[in-house]
Amino acid sequence: MRRAREAELAQWDRLIAANPDGGNALQTRVWGEFKALWGWEPRRYVYELSDGRQVAAQWLVRNVPLQGEIWYCPKGPGVTRPGDFAEIVQNTAVAGLGGIFARFESEVPDDNADKATFKGLGLVRANRDPGSKSTIVVDLAPGAEAVLAGFSQSARRNIRKAEAGGVKVAAVEPSPEHLQTMFELMKATEARAQYGLRPEQYFKEYWTAQIRAGQAQLFFARHAGEVLAGVFVTFVGKRAWYKDGGSFDVKRELSPSYLLQWEVMRWLMKRGIESYDLVGVPNRDMVGTGDPRDGLYAFKSKFNPEISEFIGCWDLPLSSFKYQAWNKVGERVAARMAMGRPEKFLY
Repeated sequence: MRRAREAELAQWDRLIAANPDGGNALQTRVWGEFKALWGWEPRRYVYELSDGRQVAAQWLVRNVPLQGEIWYCPKGPGVTRPGDFAEIVQNTAVAGLGGIFARFESEVPDDNADKATFKGLGLVRANRDPGSKSTIVVDLAPGAEAVLAGFSQSARRNIRKAEAGGVKVAAVEPSPEHLQTMFELMKATEARAQYGLRPEQYFKEYWTAQIRAGQAQLFFARHAGEVLAGVFVTFVGKRAWYKDGGSFDVKRELSPSYLLQWEVMRWLMKRGIESYDLVGVPNRDMVGTGDPRDGLYAFKSKFNPEISEFIGCWDLPLSSFKYQAWNKVGERVAARMAMGRPEKFLY
């Protein structure tokens, strides 16, 4: 584990896209620069694995008063094999990082992971995952005809219904008016689902930054000129993510969200994107149990019913005493603050 060199920093996003996982938008330069506006310091490293491969990793670091630094690698480092993950953890452990803990969020499939091995590396399962550890991924590589055929019958029916009803989908510019509309869509959705929203400024800043970096796009579904739903997607290399979405509680009988997602996928395929991560569904054993994300699964599963479940976040304590104190007090205080004041979301 070493700091990235100047030549590597100059082509950082290219290195991220070349990682074994195909890259992740939360590992890009623009995401690190955005998080720097919200209390984090991006630090970029390169891991040199024993077989000669390199893995680029962006760590976000922030200082906790009276305790020290916490290190968080969002959706990284970019490996998917347990053996690669173990080697990266070992390299991190001997790198001499100072602080409380280093939190890994690599997308290693949970099915292949030996948790006893992880604990043998000194890792501790984090008491919370800042993001979701389960998702649904739509494979776009086969092309539009095959992708559409893979949807559920009800999804295809709802797409046709929206088209016949006059719903139109278009990519839109990040104008102040469009960004405000998107935030209003998200507020309307949050009012129904009650999941908590960060401040308006937070969303507008990263929407603008990622679109300007050429790594994101905003889409609206309209009917008779009226915006019904919106989606903000990000993409790196051949991967894309359904980062944000929302809809107003009007004309829902037209099923605009189904056509919106399909047109987003068609737009991505035309640009060579091969996978579309729908982000954020319940873990497999939680489906149908009343989990708050059951509604999300009911919608997203129409495009692919298979849930991809990852190992979630694992912490490498950098100081045993400080880490125990953080688990007892720090993380809980941060979580309570975020529940009442979303602008205080730690991660």
